Amino acid sequence: MNENKKTKALVEEIENEFPNIYDRINYGLYVLVIDENGKIYDDESEPDFNEDDIDEVQVIYNGDAVSVFPNFIGKCTFKANTVKYENLDVITRVIGIIGKHFKNWKELN
Repeated sequence: MNENKKTKALVEEIENEFPNIYDRINYGLYVLVIDENGKIYDDESEPDFNEDDIDEVQVIYNGDAVSVFPNFIGKCTFKANTVKYENLDVITRVIGIIGKHFKNWKELN
């Protein structure tokens, strides 16, 4: 079974950076790491998740969402609709953490 160590480290850093808001119901921060087969990373319940084939990372904060797609070698694209100004600080800091991890992720470069 794949241990998904890189994904686990990514999610743990986000949890540690935002302990008071991560995984809070309604008004919190959620990060969904999704592989090419649509499997969502969850350390306990998604054993078939494959971190070597990341398709998208969704950052959801207070109802605003931004998706990060690592679909170019060493680069990624973003998709967002409208985002409240007050949510940009948290969302961009999370995207920075994602970028920090992805630039060292051999399969994405």
